[in-house]
Amino acid sequence: MTRLTTTALAAVLGCSGVLAAGSAAAGSAAAGSAAAGSAAAASAPLGCQYKVLWPTAGVYENPNPNSVVVKTKHAGDIVGASTCEGAAYNEYGYVLVATDAAADGRGWMRVEAVVQI
Repeated sequence: MTRLTTTALAAVLGCSGVLAAGSAAAGSAAAGSAAAGSAAAASAPLGCQYKVLWPTAGVYENPNPNSVVVKTKHAGDIVGASTCEGAAYNEYGYVLVATDAAADGRGWMRVEAVVQI
């Protein structure tokens, strides 16, 4: 997935501020200012959180409708991840959620199944 795709999806999902904050924190750390990097990281949002809307919604191993469903969430459940990431597969959009059920700790849910809180 390209940075352009991630940025475009973040804009659609309303997560562009997190991408900008992450870039600012990375830039400060790269400049060698540990104090500035720590302050920027401390003031950055804690990622994205979503509330599940669908009665049942799958958490996929990969952002693909043919991927394995590693977990099922239900309406009202709160899910999220420390970063705001999105992906697309044909007409389907996905958001990143943290889960220990996936091999890499990263699961993907259909964007239509959740609302950002």
